[in-house]
Amino acid sequence: MSIRLLLVSNYAMVREGIRLLLGPAREVKLIGQAESLAEAPQKFRELRPDVVLLDVPVEGSSGGLRAVSHIVRSAPDACAVVLTSNDNVAYARSMLAVGARGYVIKHSSSSALITAVRMTAAGRKFIDPRVSGALSIDHAEHNPTAKRPSLTQREVDVLGDLARGYTNSQTASHLHLTLRTVETYRARIYRKLHIRNRAELVDYAMARSLLAGAD
Repeated sequence: MSIRLLLVSNYAMVREGIRLLLGPAREVKLIGQAESLAEAPQKFRELRPDVVLLDVPVEGSSGGLRAVSHIVRSAPDACAVVLTSNDNVAYARSMLAVGARGYVIKHSSSSALITAVRMTAAGRKFIDPRVSGALSIDHAEHNPTAKRPSLTQREVDVLGDLARGYTNSQTASHLHLTLRTVETYRARIYRKLHIRNRAELVDYAMARSLLAGAD
């Protein structure tokens, strides 16, 4: 069975390198390429690949979260695999929260990348061993299922955007609010939930399924 792949990277050299690395996996058929993370959701809608492989540079971390989030919202069964040098556990958790099914660190071998593509195409998840162990421990320590104060609907809207990787300004634009209003909501959410950072915000949103089905 063939696996139709969409490849996303800002750099032509990187796209060519990944194409060569995937060469031994003869069932993987490259059906298209996107030259930026911003272009990825539209390209995905046009081609409907079995797997979309996104090269996410550290400096483009928030853009990667938005791209995966948009892709998964347009097709909940989408198989998004993230290739990155970012081994930060909180960021990996954020990617999984918005719907990524694969997370591969660039220090890994080409066989790991091929495995990630094959596993996600088969409906399974692949999380790089460099973050998977720490991810499980970190998630357990945060205990996101603990009882927390209720939020208003607008606070939930703001929380959802922030957990997806939106900045305060992007959240303001998306929800048609002023920047100051978003900052006020954000401070109120952190205070109500007794959370300290975005990683804990993502934990809360993921545990309560607040990242699915939003525009």
